[in-house]
Amino acid sequence: MNSNKFTLISILLVIGAFILFLLSSFMDQYFIGQYTIANKIIMFIGLILLIASWGIYFMGLKQVKPQMTENVITVIACKNCNYREERPFMEGDYVFKELGSCKKCSGTSYIHAIYLVSVKK
Repeated sequence: MNSNKFTLISILLVIGAFILFLLSSFMDQYFIGQYTIANKIIMFIGLILLIASWGIYFMGLKQVKPQMTENVITVIACKNCNYREERPFMEGDYVFKELGSCKKCSGTSYIHAIYLVSVKK
């Protein structure tokens, strides 16, 4: 159940409690002294609905959503050979930045690509 459903249920319960409070007020105004027990029961049910709506609303807010972590990867390649290496992104990395000599053939290595990998926790 997503938080929108919890919010909708909470709103419906508040509306129901409001209607019961209006009914209780109407009964108190037009039937003075005749329905005091029924009036108290209606007020109590309205209060229970109001408390339940708060509980449901806050339960929907506390719903745990999967957290995403992001890993930025830098791909290093060589201009002369097929050498390719991946490492975590470092500040200052940009595509086509020359990094020095290749570990395999001593050619020029450069940043070939930078990409993001999302991982659920």
